Amino acid sequence: MVMIAVAVSGLAVVSSVTGGGVAQASNRRCGPPVKTNGVGTLGTSWKLKSQYDDDGPVGNRLVAGEEFEIATAAGQHWSVSFADNGVGFFSNPDDVSVAGGIREVHPNPAKHNQTNRMSVHAKRSDTGETIDGFVDLPFAPPDCG
Repeated sequence: MVMIAVAVSGLAVVSSVTGGGVAQASNRRCGPPVKTNGVGTLGTSWKLKSQYDDDGPVGNRLVAGEEFEIATAAGQHWSVSFADNGVGFFSNPDDVSVAGGIREVHPNPAKHNQTNRMSVHAKRSDTGETIDGFVDLPFAPPDCG
């Protein structure tokens, strides 16, 4: 009986810690992330997430971060580029996947009082498969950055 009580109390602690983390993420000072996913022209799965953070360089603390993942086997060669409102800010012409696929995360200085369209373009070098995706970040909250 004591072992069952200990096990149940342990589950309660785990679920309260997990639940608290989820609630905290949705109440971020800089707003929640915006996400989308899809498949490339030959069916490869991908995910794109973007959110505001206030940990940018001095003088422009507000940044819009972009996180992109391609679910693919190791050893594939892709070109990957990010843009914010059509202006490129990251490019890797030969991004080689590892066992978990490709994951790129990069911030870009952002401004208040504007929507930021965060976009990604990727192309696999041997098959020509392409991925194009975007998310629109609404205005950053005033107390962010």
